[in-house]
Amino acid sequence: MLKLLIADDEKYDRDSIVNILNSDFKNQIEISQAKNGREAIELSERLRPDIIITDIKMPGINGLKAIQEIKKFLPN
Repeated sequence: MLKLLIADDEKYDRDSIVNILNSDFKNQIEISQAKNGREAIELSERLRPDIIITDIKMPGINGLKAIQEIKKFLPN
């Protein structure tokens, strides 16, 4: 099963992406959600997702900074 992390500060956007992905890939992916960049880093370290979809502009740590931090322990 493919692990996916969605990081976005807007719940509506996260839910929309989850609904779209579940409609086509429901039994093939495991989706986790993060509300901000810090949470995305923490979840990535623990869950080791295969794919991360992130918003760039989020409060605190933005999406680009979060990806830089995540790449330190998940280089691929």
